[in-house]
Amino acid sequence: MLCKSGLIKLTLGFFVASILSFLFVSHPPTAFGQNAALVKPTNGGSLKVKIEPTPITLKVNTPTKFKITFSKSAGNVQPHIDYDFLITNNGKGIFSASSSTGQTGVPLHTAEGIVTIPYVFHSSGNYLLTVKVFGILFN
Repeated sequence: MLCKSGLIKLTLGFFVASILSFLFVSHPPTAFGQNAALVKPTNGGSLKVKIEPTPITLKVNTPTKFKITFSKSAGNVQPHIDYDFLITNNGKGIFSASSSTGQTGVPLHTAEGIVTIPYVFHSSGNYLLTVKVFGILFN
């Protein structure tokens, strides 16, 4: 479904996976302009994953940056996370952070616990954002 005025409508979700377990949490359809950040806990509650887009109102062919923060339940940033960030449209994968670095299927690593991932949406529509957490090191 296309959105008027070239705005991008996102359906948000997280797929947070620890070594032993998996979780899929969905969020009702919303435009980031109405809800600037999304925070979801992992299934065990040991981590919270937050996505913050810049700019808040997403537009076609305009560079967007997604700041992803991994934090402990107490709110402190959790360093050393293995992860991937995916964007899908109508069930079709259109972006993978690991693929964009030439490491398709290999989890990326953040030593700091905060990453910023750039992306440009080339058409308006509904998108699903997915964060996969593969491991927490030095826990």
